[in-house]
Amino acid sequence: MRKRGDQSSNSSCGSTNEGAAGFDLASLFAEDRDRPLLPGQFLFRQGEPADRVFLIRRGHLRMVRHLASGEAVVIHTGQTGDLFAEAALFAQNYHCDGQAVDAAAVASCRKAEVLRAFGASPSMSLAWIERVTQQLHAARALIELRNIRSAEERVLQHLRLRADSAGEVAFEGRLLDVAAELGLTHEAYYRALANLARSGAISRDRRRMRLSSPVHSPLSKERRQ
Repeated sequence: MRKRGDQSSNSSCGSTNEGAAGFDLASLFAEDRDRPLLPGQFLFRQGEPADRVFLIRRGHLRMVRHLASGEAVVIHTGQTGDLFAEAALFAQNYHCDGQAVDAAAVASCRKAEVLRAFGASPSMSLAWIERVTQQLHAARALIELRNIRSAEERVLQHLRLRADSAGEVAFEGRLLDVAAELGLTHEAYYRALANLARSGAISRDRRRMRLSSPVHSPLSKERRQ
């Protein structure tokens, strides 16, 4: 079964720590024990009853949707601190597989408990909306990146999007997964990095990159909104 690149990823998103009014969304999951996951292990499968939402305590998880054509499309990758499968709040079944990319751990909360908490706390509702909105903004930025035809320009703009104020980017996960996030094969991604380094646009030390001209793109501004 062939997989295509990540249609929308939040690997550039922050954690759930504090949302609107300083409310800590992680408190929703405080009473649940961490569930460890091995690389490649499924948290849930497409079509199963959607009865829980999750918080990624450690590692990375991806959502994979199986199409009628037989293709499996990675549509989202979450990292430590991210909410995961939050759309399950308003769905009867999971619309994707949830699968660990690496050694991971999650905590979960039943949908009914989350909805009850929303009813009791407007601050929690606002924090949840704020968090989901941030993920949507990140997804929109990545879709814009994937529309850039040149692999080198796509990679360069992605680095600008992810860079800190000093123009540096340090990827925690595998560059193979970054390539998938951008809709590139790993060969095309590494070739683009090599060309950018050769041209002097970036310098690279394994998974750490530095832009020669740390000027953020409009996509970077969008990410921070």
